[in-house]
Amino acid sequence: MPRLLKIISTVFILVLLPLSSRVVDIFLRFSARTYPTIPIYDGSGGPILIISSTSNPFGRYQVEILRSQGYTSFKAADITEVEANPAMLNNYDVILLGQMKLTASDVSFLTEWTNKGGTLIAQRPCSLLYLLMGVTSADSIADNYKNTYLLVDTTTGKPGAGIVSQTMQYHGVADLYHMLPGTSSLATLYSSATTPTPHPAVTTVSVGSNGGNAIAFAFDIAKSIVLTRQGNLAWAGQRRDGESGPVRSDNLFYPDYVDFNKIQIPQADELQHLLTNIILLDNLHRKPLPHAWILPRGLKAAIIMTGDDHNIEKTSGFTGTPSRFNDYRLMSKDNSQQAVEDWKAIRATSYVYDNINLSNDSVIRYQSLGFEIAFHPTTACADFTRTSLSNDMTSQLARLETKLPGMLPPVTNRTHCMPWSDWASQPKIENSLGIRFDVNYYYWPGSWIQNRPGLFTGSGMPMR
Repeated sequence: MPRLLKIISTVFILVLLPLSSRVVDIFLRFSARTYPTIPIYDGSGGPILIISSTSNPFGRYQVEILRSQGYTSFKAADITEVEANPAMLNNYDVILLGQMKLTASDVSFLTEWTNKGGTLIAQRPCSLLYLLMGVTSADSIADNYKNTYLLVDTTTGKPGAGIVSQTMQYHGVADLYHMLPGTSSLATLYSSATTPTPHPAVTTVSVGSNGGNAIAFAFDIAKSIVLTRQGNLAWAGQRRDGESGPVRSDNLFYPDYVDFNKIQIPQADELQHLLTNIILLDNLHRKPLPHAWILPRGLKAAIIMTGDDHNIEKTSGFTGTPSRFNDYRLMSKDNSQQAVEDWKAIRATSYVYDNINLSNDSVIRYQSLGFEIAFHPTTACADFTRTSLSNDMTSQLARLETKLPGMLPPVTNRTHCMPWSDWASQPKIENSLGIRFDVNYYYWPGSWIQNRPGLFTGSGMPMR
C-alpha cells in the first residue's frame, strides 16, 4: 500500500463488497435533506412512541437506534409529558420504554394501553412492571449479570430469525428473571461465552384479548449499544496499549472490552436488528411497520474510502491525492454524475494538512467529480485538552480554507495520529465546526489486531 495516502475503510453492515463511493458525504447530505427541521432526539410522528426520562439519557438514544434501522415514523416524549396526558398513548401502536423508575399511576396507564392491543417494549423495566411483563425477580433486584453474554433464539418465525446464532456480548447490567406461566424467552443470558444461565435476556408475553404484547429486555439495549460502539467510559484517557504517541481511541477497548473471538460479529448492530424484528412482528396484528434500507439498490454493504495525504511529494511534484483519485476514476466503469449518485463509481475522501501542495482549481475539479477534500488536523501527535484541540482544529481549518477557498465545508474528519485524550471532546468540537462524521476509531495496533478482520466497536453502522 503506498505510503503517500493510507486507505482506511469503515464497513457498513456485515459483508465486504467490491464497491466504494463517496458514502459519507452522500449519506450525510441525504440525511440533512430528509430531516431538515426535526430535532436530533425526536421524530416527526407516527405509530411508534419512545418514552424516556431525564434521569437516564440512554433511553432517548432509542431515537438514534430507530433512525439507523431505517424507521422514520416515530415520536419521542419524556415520561412527564405522558403523565400529564396519558390519553396521548392512544395515538401509538408501539412504545419503546427506556429504563426508568415508574409510579403506580404510570404502570396503570401502560397496562391499560397494552391490554387494548399495544406492543410495549421495556428496557430493564421497573419492578412495578414485572407483573405486566410476565416475570418475577430471580431473588433480589440486586442480583444481576454485568457485561456478559446472551444467545438469541433464532427459531424460524421468532424475532431472532436471521440474527447470528452465536452468543453475543452486551455491556451494562442485566437483571435476573423467572418467567411466569405464558411468558417465553426470546434470548437467554450467559455467564460466559459458553455457559448458559436459567435466566432470560429478553422475554415476551401476550397481554389481554386484543393482541397486546409486553417485551422485556433484562438489560438496557440502548446503553449497551452506546458502550459497545464507543468503548469503556472507565478507561477514558488511559494509556493501555503500550504504544508511543498520544492516547488513542483503541485504548477505550484494549485489550478485552470486546471479545476477539466475537470480533467478526457486529454485536451492537445485531441487537438493533433484534429490536427491529420485535417491532415488526409484534405489531402485525395492527399494521405492518416497514422501514427503509439505508443503502441504495438493496446493497448489503458499502465501504467508506478515506485516506490521509501527508503532503509527501512524489517525483512528479504532486501529493498522493490526485494520483489516488485518478486511479479510482480509472477503476470505475462509469464516472457520470448519475453513477456517483447511485454509488456505482469509486469515490473517496482525502484528508489534507493546511499546507497541502494542492491547487484550488484541482480541489474544485475533484469535488465536482464526487470526491471530498477535508482537512487533516494535527496535535503534533500529542494528547490534547478540549481547549487545545479546539484551538488546533479551528486555526488549521481556517488556514486551509484560506489556501483553498473552493473547498466545500468538510463533513468528515480524521485527526493525525488519532489522538483521543478523553471521552467525547473530539466529536463535540467537530460538531461545532459542522463536521458530522468522525473516523478516528481505528482498528489498531497490529500487535493487538493480529490480522483478525472484524469490528472492534461491534458496529458498522453510521450513528451518532
